[in-house]
Amino acid sequence: MSTDTTHLDPSHGAGGPGPEGSADGTGQGAARGDDRASGTAYPWDQGGGSRADERGLPFTRLLRTELRKTVDTRGGRWLLVVIAALTVLATGLAMWLGRDAGATYPTLLTTAVLPQAVLLPVLGILTAASEWSQRTALVTFTQEPRRLRVMAAKTLAALGLGLLVVALTLGLAALAHVASVSLAGGDVDLSVPWHLYVGVVALQVVYVLMGVAFGALLLNVPLAIAAFFALPVLISLATMSIGWLGERSGWIDPNVAAVPFTAVDQAPTTEQWQQLGVTTVWWVLIPLALGLWRVARREVK
Repeated sequence: MSTDTTHLDPSHGAGGPGPEGSADGTGQGAARGDDRASGTAYPWDQGGGSRADERGLPFTRLLRTELRKTVDTRGGRWLLVVIAALTVLATGLAMWLGRDAGATYPTLLTTAVLPQAVLLPVLGILTAASEWSQRTALVTFTQEPRRLRVMAAKTLAALGLGLLVVALTLGLAALAHVASVSLAGGDVDLSVPWHLYVGVVALQVVYVLMGVAFGALLLNVPLAIAAFFALPVLISLATMSIGWLGERSGWIDPNVAAVPFTAVDQAPTTEQWQQLGVTTVWWVLIPLALGLWRVARREVK
């Protein structure tokens, strides 16, 4: 994986030489003693050893770097290619099934986002975890020792790319609807209930964040992907097998909580929004918080 390896001038305070994972968690602990012995002055040695003035890389540069990492690696590129191909295939299948009267825009839209709901979280996992298995985290955290700031850039990059894919899917579904009804001799109708737009976007955001959370928690791409797909299935089996869990499945199972948000004929109720919020806490916020804690403390090798 390529990384932004621009070296910073010491006056910018983004970390000096020294091993990652030292006592202070930033790789600067060993460097401080050597630098003081040689008479070298760094920003963290000024003002009584305060590090309040350290600035590191500009956040916009971090964000650009993380966005580039999602598309300039073999895994990221092929994942995006597969997402695009499956989206086109799903849209084509919906057009074929509705060829007599013309496929409706809501049907095409909900069909097109299905592959993305499965694969976009994998992009979040790659963004959060791939550097730990490819040993490039050492370079990244040397350039910007504040790890949570790096993770914020990674999360925003994954979300931004996911929302871009959703926006392109809206346009693809519209073009497919126009082509479908034109071939069938019907009328173009691009009207969609507002709640369907909101539901599609909300679910994609939750899924991408869930991928980032699992990647940060496990810091291993294959393990995170396996857990992401296996754990919801196990929870679904448990809710179907255990009576009292089944009665509360909407508050536990993310798949059950997501169903009302792709319905065309009825907007989600207040309770269903609450269920989505609760499952997001279980499956996104808690794993993400634990993952950020682990990233901040784990030694980089």
